[in-house]
Amino acid sequence: MNFLVPQGIGDSIWAMLKIQDANKKLNGGNIDVKIACLYENHIESRALEFIKRFSFVNSVEMCVIPMIGQSGPVLRIGEAIDEDGYYRYLPDGKTDLPGIDYVMMPNAPLERGVRLENWLPEFETNWDIMKEFHFEDIEMKFAEKLSEIKYVTFFMGGLSSNTDAGHNRQGLWKPEDWIGLGEEIIERYNVNIIVVGADYDRSYYEQEILPKLKDSGRWIDGIGKWSIGTTYAIISKSRFMISYQSGIGIVGNYLGVPLGIFWRAKGDSISDKVYLSFEEKMAEAWANPKMIEQGKHMSLIYGRHDVDYILNQ
Repeated sequence: MNFLVPQGIGDSIWAMLKIQDANKKLNGGNIDVKIACLYENHIESRALEFIKRFSFVNSVEMCVIPMIGQSGPVLRIGEAIDEDGYYRYLPDGKTDLPGIDYVMMPNAPLERGVRLENWLPEFETNWDIMKEFHFEDIEMKFAEKLSEIKYVTFFMGGLSSNTDAGHNRQGLWKPEDWIGLGEEIIERYNVNIIVVGADYDRSYYEQEILPKLKDSGRWIDGIGKWSIGTTYAIISKSRFMISYQSGIGIVGNYLGVPLGIFWRAKGDSISDKVYLSFEEKMAEAWANPKMIEQGKHMSLIYGRHDVDYILNQ
């Protein structure tokens, strides 16, 4: 059965949490995943290698959606954003899109603060999804060796996401905040800081963080240096993680790693060109409820939660 899911690691894994039960109840046979995109470039294809790692996925490929009356490959015909500032996603369910049997768009309810269990509630949510993820032996051995030094992982996002667009637009959380948090964590816990991300996340760290570090010896730069499997193996061994809103952090939650993850305040647009704003409940609407109950999930809002708040949790 051909399932259309949104691009991005976080967006697509939300669909993966329900795709197995959906396929079973729809008598779908093999699970073939189509990742919606406009172009097959390295950014839009960032979840491709990730989704390939799941044992239940028969095949996965990028699916270029022709732009006929809509503004994006996962959006309805007409305006991209509604009057309340939410994206207008394609509807879930069976579809007449060529080569697609079923559409799964978890972002629509999540961005409105609806918990993942209540999206397509007829399908069970597999919170243990990362048990189905294949790690190469060499990846886990590398992470286990690295864990001997003890570390915390940071994902900071790219330059644009921290300046002119995205959840940290206008730099509400500043480079000095990352540095202050990191230095306090190093001193308090006697650990190292491993900074992770893809090549396109490098600009922010190189331009805004690294030049301001007084002592970079305890900061390990892993941005763009490891495969997606190695990156998640390293995160899985982390004492805890602090993350910009991203699939990198979201998957950390499903790996059972204590996580603090940032979102933007409701009513404060993530774009300076149009009004686009998500409910603050989204910051944990996707999180494993066991992690929330155990106090291992920290929802953070840019401009509201500072370094002291994180350190005191």
